[in-house]
Amino acid sequence: MSINRRKFLETLTIAGITLPNISLADEKNNGVDSLKFDFIVPAYLQNQINSNISIFSIVSKPAFAWLEILDDNNQIKSKIYQSEDGMLEANTDLFKFTIIDAPRIFKYRIVAKEVLKFEAYKIVYGEEIKSDIFSAKLAKKDQDQISCLIYNDVHEVKNTYKDLVPHQDTDRYDFAILNGDSFHYVSNQNDITEKLLQPFSFFETSKPFIMNRGNHETRGSFSRIFKKYFGYPENKFYQSFKLGPIYWILLDSGEDKPDTHEVYGGTVDYDNYRKEQAVWLEQVLQSKERKSAQHTVVVSHIPIFHADDWHGTLHNRSTFHPLFQKYKIDAMITGHTHQYGYHPPDQDHNYTLFIGGGPKAGERTVIDVHGDKKSLDIKMIKDNGDIVGQLQK
Repeated sequence: MSINRRKFLETLTIAGITLPNISLADEKNNGVDSLKFDFIVPAYLQNQINSNISIFSIVSKPAFAWLEILDDNNQIKSKIYQSEDGMLEANTDLFKFTIIDAPRIFKYRIVAKEVLKFEAYKIVYGEEIKSDIFSAKLAKKDQDQISCLIYNDVHEVKNTYKDLVPHQDTDRYDFAILNGDSFHYVSNQNDITEKLLQPFSFFETSKPFIMNRGNHETRGSFSRIFKKYFGYPENKFYQSFKLGPIYWILLDSGEDKPDTHEVYGGTVDYDNYRKEQAVWLEQVLQSKERKSAQHTVVVSHIPIFHADDWHGTLHNRSTFHPLFQKYKIDAMITGHTHQYGYHPPDQDHNYTLFIGGGPKAGERTVIDVHGDKKSLDIKMIKDNGDIVGQLQK
């Protein structure tokens, strides 16, 4: 690749512009045929809505794959395929299997066969591979208590995911939220697998996580393909749901610069996107499901107070804050600034605001949310174990 062409491609990454068939791998004579057929990421749990769960799998070559639900003796109870329009998904490297009415605890594995070629109506397969056997444990929608672990601004420091688990004990958590900026920017599938999914494998095979987009996930040549690697109930980055006694609202705060900033090249529309979310937000805040919850927690990447005065901060504030005030949320959990902060209710906001820390050792934080029918306990914990902010309601 010439230096000029390389620089040209790099200038596109922050705007998230993708050019067809331009790949560094293509130019290194490092094609698919040289790869071993194997799992890149065997399984990760996504999109737990009501009693359903989605399990994703990524393999190294185009394949045909399925999910096997196993009994206590590791015998096959059922097989689940990815099916659409009467066709089972094949000749791809990314699979999404959805279990309808999933049991709370179950064992499973992924099986895949390499697709060698198509011959008229027939697919010619190669070898078959099987993943390890995994055990999943899901929360019940109406259970009496719920616990969640929330990360922010990991920025590709892979060991952070494991390092920040309080007491190295994942058993107490029902699910996790990655609240933005897990990446600097996303240029290809390898960024997602090597910088997030593989380092988070200790959690994601047994319990679901939600990828809540930050401003850095909006950047890079893969940003417009990013969504298909994660589960979103309405194919929207923003969502809400009741799990346990907490009503969870996840907002997509968008970019931090004005839409007109030259770096985006006229390719973004985040102001209108935030306004779209505000219309939706007022509806869900008034919903029966939200009113049936004992607590309401909002998770969004960019803080709306105690931060900078950039456009993203101010527009998020003007768009969402009046609704938070009117409908009385309990807490807003954010990140983005790389400086942790704990801000109880004051003259500006009648809810508690958490701002998680940055990616450097000594500045990293994780947020532990635990709620039951009588109380809500949210702790912000530094990487040395110190609690640097706590809401107890």
